[in-house]
Amino acid sequence: MEASISILVPVRNGLPYIQECIESVYSQNYQNWELLVSDNGSTDGTLDYLDSLRDKRVRVFKQPKNLGIMGNVNFLFSQANAPLSQILCADDYFLTPGSLDTIIDYWKYAAARIGLVVFNYYGPSRKKIRNAEQGVPAVIHPDQADLWFFTCGCISSNLSSVSLRTRLVDEAGRFDENLPFAGDFEFWTRAARRVSLGVQKEQIVCVRRHEQVASKFQNMRGELYVQQIFIYEKLIEGLSVTYSKRKLVDFFNYEICSFHYRTAVKLATQGNFNYLKQLLSTNSPILWPKWRQLMICLPIALLNIRERLTDHMSEKIINDQLGLYSTISENINMINQHL
Repeated sequence: MEASISILVPVRNGLPYIQECIESVYSQNYQNWELLVSDNGSTDGTLDYLDSLRDKRVRVFKQPKNLGIMGNVNFLFSQANAPLSQILCADDYFLTPGSLDTIIDYWKYAAARIGLVVFNYYGPSRKKIRNAEQGVPAVIHPDQADLWFFTCGCISSNLSSVSLRTRLVDEAGRFDENLPFAGDFEFWTRAARRVSLGVQKEQIVCVRRHEQVASKFQNMRGELYVQQIFIYEKLIEGLSVTYSKRKLVDFFNYEICSFHYRTAVKLATQGNFNYLKQLLSTNSPILWPKWRQLMICLPIALLNIRERLTDHMSEKIINDQLGLYSTISENINMINQHL
């Protein structure tokens, strides 16, 4: 019997966590799966562990050269045979033996227009915009995807939280390997313009935070900043057809740009000025002039830690746009009734 779901595990130097990751798959109540593990040049003994796996449903790939995280994810999707896929990063694991049951049950009843679903959606947070995100609908349709990604950021905070129809990766153009820090965010925005996105609060995966997690040592030179600008340029371009571009740009600078200034200042106090240099050397149509960044973003960075100053801006953008969508829909219905 062919597998119903492919579980995709990208890994590089995954010890000591990958064993718990794999065993959490073995322990699932739902057993009609295939497990694909792609090693991206491990040097810590991960390969020895992978060589010990004997289950016929497990396929291990050893990359001769490092593909990068997005290249490795693309490779795994190219090898997946099942119609559904679930990403499970090597340092994460399924929370309970019923995690796959939850995923399969979701897809069993999901509308055909839904192409991907985010589980583990945010719980309570001290950040106001994060709390406002509780209003994100259970299904985000393509015409509203840019709005929710723009105001809420990467709705899936981790690769391991996402399940999708396997074919969607090829149909939407694969993950951009030139965006190693934000390629997942960029792909979700691109895919969500084609298909509907499901949003579920069920906790199916433990996303582990530890000293070796990539976010602890990557992005020390502001690489994420440049890649996020690329994504937000496209989001603003799409939204500015029906909304004030100036207001969108202002929100981006108050919320996203100031966040990066806060990170840059923190690193500068530790003697690392590379991040700040990246901020000051980056140019984009959606960035304020440098003098305004320094006079506004820098102070906001220190005052907006819990997003108290930008919460009302996000709510206004959401409410204004949803009101516009509703008006357009009503007008279309009226026109259809008279045809």
